[in-house]
Amino acid sequence: MSFRILALALAVVLLVTFATPAKAEAFDVMTGLAIAGAAIIVIVLIVYLVVANVEGPKMGRSEPAPAPLLAQEPEIVLVAVDIPRQGP
Repeated sequence: MSFRILALALAVVLLVTFATPAKAEAFDVMTGLAIAGAAIIVIVLIVYLVVANVEGPKMGRSEPAPAPLLAQEPEIVLVAVDIPRQGP
């Protein structure tokens, strides 16, 4: 029984809402462009943050690159060389 009363009340509210005419307001083109621009900026910011959160953990898992050869300490190598002798 209570569902019927609730459904009837909802139907009356919807009928009154759609039956009343909306207020006529002027729409400025610059206001529309400003709203659209702000929406685009918010969407770009959200996409940037989502991509940064997805790519961020992947970047930390890579192994560090090996140091360049010029930045490493040189190794000391000892070489023995025979001096050729002139015969008599």
